Amino acid sequence: MNPPRAARLLLVGVVVLSFLVSAAAGLAAAGAPRQTAAQVLAGLRLPPDWLEATPVNWDTNQPWKEARLEIRRLLALDEAHVRQGVKLTWLYARKGDIGDGHELPMYLFMSGNYDWALKEYPGHLRAQEGKGPTHAYLCYASCLAHFGDFEAALAILNKALADLPPKPWRIASQANIENQLGDLYGRMGQTDQARAHYAEATRLYGLSDQPYGRHLLPRKAAQVQAKLRLMAMGSLASAQLKDGVHRGSAIGYADKAEIVVTLEIRNGRFARLDVQHQEKIELGATKILPQRILEKQSLQVDGVTGATVTCQGIVEATYRALLNAGLR
Repeated sequence: MNPPRAARLLLVGVVVLSFLVSAAAGLAAAGAPRQTAAQVLAGLRLPPDWLEATPVNWDTNQPWKEARLEIRRLLALDEAHVRQGVKLTWLYARKGDIGDGHELPMYLFMSGNYDWALKEYPGHLRAQEGKGPTHAYLCYASCLAHFGDFEAALAILNKALADLPPKPWRIASQANIENQLGDLYGRMGQTDQARAHYAEATRLYGLSDQPYGRHLLPRKAAQVQAKLRLMAMGSLASAQLKDGVHRGSAIGYADKAEIVVTLEIRNGRFARLDVQHQEKIELGATKILPQRILEKQSLQVDGVTGATVTCQGIVEATYRALLNAGLR
């Protein structure tokens, strides 16, 4: 992994498994049918039907370095624009002008096209094996976990640990993998293993000697610690919360400004939850997730497809606001 690319991936935040797995677990708990990864791949039709009908207002003769900026802009907008971004990525991939190819599966993943990403990641990882493509391993494991294939996700994360990038990115990459192993074991109900991986992630974040984004590492470690506290947190129904307005903040997708939540407690219950942010690719999560938290009166809610990092930030910031409200 070259330094500029690695820096970008670290600065925007690494994909968080917990909300993807939470969504899958929620469907299973409700008794809704859920396809396995193998079933999804067996029935996958590519390109999808919607691709042909999706317009692209971009001259594909322009170089990829320009197109990728347009794609990121599109991915931050509504569903119609997101599809344009996906199609534009696919067109550049078809003509072989897409760098080392990592952005096709990555943008599929970011746009919530988990089935298509599930198809693309194995080939990309085979081509990059031995080069430490940590971010690709993490995204592929998230796709597998999204479809409930937890054992395969664990296998991919362990493979990532055996294929780390060289210094100076090795330690931070290992920390990111340990962090997601903690997420996955936590959703599987194996809390001792989750705590062990979170502890290792925290230790490694403190040791990283990466040249870029080092100022974010203490915040990443604090985020892991917040996950540990959330695991130990009892039911909010029995919590004694102080009425009033309480604030909390946490790192999200943007690296220059944290997510800030304002939580109003009235009669011991969540009455209002507002989110202030500078997230760019959040797909409505800053409105959808607070509504889910208010409706369930809980932090144990499903995330928003394609906005897992933002969702994690909102939950953590809300948790910090609850601490200010007297949560113990």
